[in-house]
Amino acid sequence: MMHHGKFYGSTVMGERGQVVIPAEAREEIGIVPGEKLIVLGNKRRGVVILFKSDVMTRFADMMFRKTKFFEELFNCSDGDSDQDKTKR
Repeated sequence: MMHHGKFYGSTVMGERGQVVIPAEAREEIGIVPGEKLIVLGNKRRGVVILFKSDVMTRFADMMFRKTKFFEELFNCSDGDSDQDKTKR
């Protein structure tokens, strides 16, 4: 099942560069004081995206697991010689 985003309202950046995340968004997404957030952006499009850091950590873990799976699938290892690799 595909989960789509939700519009939580708008906010204004203060003079010190701080932005308040609407309470409903914080509650539903589980953002608590002190939570680490990853900030991504696209200057040309004027887009800023916030991710909870644990989301990015889970994504990175999944990618490393997939890499390990493919390495095992193709029997790749750092110890293989070039000659061994050409035999495959």
